[in-house]
Amino acid sequence: MFVDRAFIEVRGGRGGDGAIHFRREKYVPRGGPDGGDGGDGGSVFLRASSRKKTLYDVALQPLYQAPPGEPGQGKKKHGAKGEDIVIEVPVGTQVFDAETGELLADLVVDGMEVLVARGGRGGRGNASFATATNQAPRIALRGEEGEKRKLRLELKLIADVGLAGLPNAGKSTLLSVVSDARPRIAPYPFSTLHPTLGVVQHRDERFIMVDIPGIIEGASQGAGLGLEFLRHVERVRVILCLVDMAFPYSGDPWKDFSILRQEFSQYSASLLEKPFIVVGTKLDLPEAQKRWEHFAQRLAQEGMVGVGISAVTRFGLSELLDRVVELLRLKEEEEVPHPSSLGEGNVQGRSPRVYRFASRFLERLIKECPPEKDEVSFHEELERSGFLRYLGALPPGSTVEIGSRRFIWTGKGLVLSQWNGKQS
Repeated sequence: MFVDRAFIEVRGGRGGDGAIHFRREKYVPRGGPDGGDGGDGGSVFLRASSRKKTLYDVALQPLYQAPPGEPGQGKKKHGAKGEDIVIEVPVGTQVFDAETGELLADLVVDGMEVLVARGGRGGRGNASFATATNQAPRIALRGEEGEKRKLRLELKLIADVGLAGLPNAGKSTLLSVVSDARPRIAPYPFSTLHPTLGVVQHRDERFIMVDIPGIIEGASQGAGLGLEFLRHVERVRVILCLVDMAFPYSGDPWKDFSILRQEFSQYSASLLEKPFIVVGTKLDLPEAQKRWEHFAQRLAQEGMVGVGISAVTRFGLSELLDRVVELLRLKEEEEVPHPSSLGEGNVQGRSPRVYRFASRFLERLIKECPPEKDEVSFHEELERSGFLRYLGALPPGSTVEIGSRRFIWTGKGLVLSQWNGKQS
């Protein structure tokens, strides 16, 4: 079952209590205090995983509680740290504070982690309170409570090309023909109830296409499930606006196209800035061909690109995919990051948001090219791999953890933090 929104509550584990204990051992008359500290409570992380395609599993469990830390014991034994909880979510999940609406994280990279509820700190045992004037302290601290937070998770599918159109425009049929996807197809509107992804292989290029359920007039204001569907258009790099030439939803193909564009502009002006191709569908029918001739002329007058196709006979598909590949290449060139100078002065301040990345490539890079010894080479490898481009979605000042290293994201690059070592 496809679910692209979920509400959950996350709670960090409580820290373990410190111990009040004195060393009582034969032949040791002055044993002194030896109560150990309590362990830190477990924390809750969200991790983006390419194996997950829906928030269904996450939504089934409304509460995620990390285990508490163990209490301290005698002989200065510290309590064990509570085990962290890692919740896997699909790549493209946005994390919001359900109470304030603040965007906490945008998990756009496979393996990206964000700390959403930190565990409480363990209490100090009485051994840590011993001083020259108080050699037998009978005091210990209780563990701190873990953080609690209510979250709203929203999935915005990440794809290269999005198929948008009014109901029954032929989006699912097109996706099934050009990819291995098998969306539900029926000769009536609203047969597609959730977005469907497919991988398209054309010539030497490969890209991901998403079939977005039909958009109706007023969708940007919440009509039907418009808001749920339009959210997925925001991630795509190229939009294909499909218009039914055989059986227009409103009776007029140009009106259908105008409705689609209007809903885009009212939902988010950024959608109109994305590259798009207008696609006239079902041209295997005679009446559709006549409508397409007039429609294409009007498109040309407006300075827009249009391609007429028939998914049934495969007419025009090769031309359409050629144009899609061309737009994707142009878009990719625009998105190539430019090298920028990294300096401590660019840091805008430290953010409480912590993003932890787990990757074999990053772990190997840390070992082979330690950033504290050769920062230039380290950043060159990160830029060459495309990792820095993905970090562009993070707010400046965010903390980025890679292995045992912690960095500050300046918005242009990573600066090694003063902190180094394992997180306590």
